[in-house]
Amino acid sequence: MLNIFGTRNNKKKALVFVDYEYWFYSYKNKYGIRPNVSAWRKELEQKFQIVDIMIFADFSSPSIGEELANLRGITNTIIETGTATQVRKKDMTDFVMLDYIYQSVYDRSDVGTYVIFTGDGHFQSVVKYLDQKCKKNVVVYGVDSTFSNRLKIVAKSVELLPTKQELDECYSKMILRYFSRINNKRNIMPTFWGTIEAVAKFNSLPEDTVKASLLRLIANGYVSQRDVKLNKDN
Repeated sequence: MLNIFGTRNNKKKALVFVDYEYWFYSYKNKYGIRPNVSAWRKELEQKFQIVDIMIFADFSSPSIGEELANLRGITNTIIETGTATQVRKKDMTDFVMLDYIYQSVYDRSDVGTYVIFTGDGHFQSVVKYLDQKCKKNVVVYGVDSTFSNRLKIVAKSVELLPTKQELDECYSKMILRYFSRINNKRNIMPTFWGTIEAVAKFNSLPEDTVKASLLRLIANGYVSQRDVKLNKDN
C-alpha cells in the first residue's frame, strides 16, 4: 500500500541493543578514540526502520559518564547497569542486556531484525535463539580484534568496527586539534617529529599511527610542510 503523504517505507523494523561499555572501552584501550554514535545511527537508518536503540552500561566512571550527552542525541533509552554499592562488573551489563533482548521477543513480535552491538561470547546463546527459534534476522556489531570467536561462529551477519575511514578521520582530527591549540603560541614552532611526539603522547597513541595520519594530511594538502632556516643565537 502506498502512503499518499510520503514515500513507501520498505525498510525492515529493527530493535538495536548496544553494550556501550564494550564499545567504549574497546575503542579507548585499543585505538585511543571514542565511538561516533551519531554517524553509526545514520548508518543504521539507511538500512533499517529503527524501532528503538537501547544503550546499556555502567556510567559511574567519569570517562564513560561523559558520553551520556552524545548518547542522548541518538536515543532516549539508556539503561544504567551500575549500582551505588557495586564495583563495576561487566557481567551485570551483559545480564541486564540479555534480559531486555529476551523480553523484547514477546513484547515486540512485529520486529523482524535485531541489531546487537557486543563482542562477548556470552551472547552466542541469544543469537542462536533469535535466529533458529524465533526466525529473526540478527546483525551483530563488534570491535575488531576484540570479537569472540564463539560469537562469530553462530552469528550469520557480523559488522566489525572501526572502519579504516573512521580511524583516519579520528586521528586526523587529533592532529588538527593540536595545531589549533598551539596556533597562537609564539614560543612553539611545530615540526614534523615534534608534532608526532606531542599528539601521540597527548592521546596515548603509537607514534607510527600519528605519523601515518600526518603524512596523509600533508599528501592531501590539509597540512603544509616547508623547510625553515633558524637563526642561531651567538
